[in-house]
Amino acid sequence: MAQAVIIHRLATDESPDCTDYRGKFIQLNPGRTHYRVFASAPLHRFHNRIVAHFAADRNIAHRWVNNQRLEIQAPEFTVVGGEKFRADSVGKTPELRDSSQAYGRFDARDLAQAIAEAGHPWSCFHVRIA
Repeated sequence: MAQAVIIHRLATDESPDCTDYRGKFIQLNPGRTHYRVFASAPLHRFHNRIVAHFAADRNIAHRWVNNQRLEIQAPEFTVVGGEKFRADSVGKTPELRDSSQAYGRFDARDLAQAIAEAGHPWSCFHVRIA
């Protein structure tokens, strides 16, 4: 299994420990590392903005194809897909649902295992995919 990395993006005034934490999630595979990037709703309303933020942080060449679609200009980099998420820290259940209009649905295989092995705060949660 490839290395899995979980990244959390929050607005400056947010806490991931809240009881009802919502946002969007994108799965990226730039080479051998699989990234799952979770961004809170106040920070990024659209999946393409999460991808742009990720690419800019890592100096990965990218360009806007149209208002909704961002193209990554690195052959080894793929955007697998994305969804919305809601994390209930009291019930210890992050739920992933729907799919990205720009990138489609993510690959659910091994997601729970990747979160558990990544040392993420949700490692002890039961991941629900709707």
